[in-house]
Amino acid sequence: MDDDHRRRALVQAGIAITSELSLDAVLQTLVRIAAELTGARYSALGVIDRSGTSLVRFVTHGLDDATRAAIGDLPTGRGILGVLIHDARPLRLDDLTRDPRSVGFPPNHPPMHSFLGVPVMTRGIAFGNLYLAEKQPAGGFTEEDEEIVTLLAAQAAVAIENAGSVQRDALRRAVQAQEVERRRLARELHDETGQALTSILLGLTAVERAETAAEAHAAAAELRTLVVETLQSVRRLAVELRPSALDDFGLEPALRRLGQSVREAGGVDVQVETTLGGLRLAPDVETAVYRIVQEALTNVVKHADAARASIVVARKTDSVLVMIEDDGRGFDPAARGDGGLGLLGMRERVELLDGSLQVEAEPGRGTTLVVTLPVQ
Repeated sequence: MDDDHRRRALVQAGIAITSELSLDAVLQTLVRIAAELTGARYSALGVIDRSGTSLVRFVTHGLDDATRAAIGDLPTGRGILGVLIHDARPLRLDDLTRDPRSVGFPPNHPPMHSFLGVPVMTRGIAFGNLYLAEKQPAGGFTEEDEEIVTLLAAQAAVAIENAGSVQRDALRRAVQAQEVERRRLARELHDETGQALTSILLGLTAVERAETAAEAHAAAAELRTLVVETLQSVRRLAVELRPSALDDFGLEPALRRLGQSVREAGGVDVQVETTLGGLRLAPDVETAVYRIVQEALTNVVKHADAARASIVVARKTDSVLVMIEDDGRGFDPAARGDGGLGLLGMRERVELLDGSLQVEAEPGRGTTLVVTLPVQ
């Protein structure tokens, strides 16, 4: 690769890296592009922990799943990797197997000889180290390789800072949304449950003051009805906070129970269809799907004037698809914007998991939400 080609490739690489918004995507793009620019067979990015003494994460490129499984535990920073942690300067070796500091390779690790290591610095602190091995075709990494990877690492540092800022902002908004939800639940506890308990106390007084058995029986009957209603209200609030079915049995039973409760309380015929095959998803994915469906059904009951709604959850190869449809009055997405009908909160949940949310709606023709979330 001539100098002009490399410079153009470096500019394109910088654009590719800085266009990513999630940290995972930045790191994976970085190790891939570093290998492509230098002709390295293997590349990796080791993220240094807060103590600055070991690796807390390892992102690789060039190793297939079988090889990663055979290697076992990812490195924590011994040998040559440890040298770069404690001395954040570029390091080039024609044959790392001949270096006395090269230790800690597991038995099933693929052979590696030529090596180039470059630190990734953010705000003057080592975020991690970029490692390249096995220059292709055979030979050692050059000064030009070191220079271009150093420039690439500087570009990556900006992207890492940006991704961290995006994630912090998303987390801040998610925390704010949680606080809004807590305040709503607190008001309901105070207004509904608090008033109900006060009425129960008054009912007990009526029982105590009854002058005949018939009066006492009637007061007790009213009291029993009030207690049942209050218990149902408390259970509803508990489900809104965290449905036990989600933790105990998984997403499918929790969604079916949610659909049933909406049918019974809201008069909307909710049908739930899942093709997860009884498989559990990651807890954060299950929680996000449940909360998105819950918010969507709340919107259907309160705003859509719908008779029917359907929930479809399907597992794909590397993602889960959620489709929520209703036959209600619909709306104009352009007029409402992301803040309408709780869409902002849904979108933030989806973005935190690097997913996507599509809204298809039209006045008088119902609403369809399509959510896609990546899964391992």
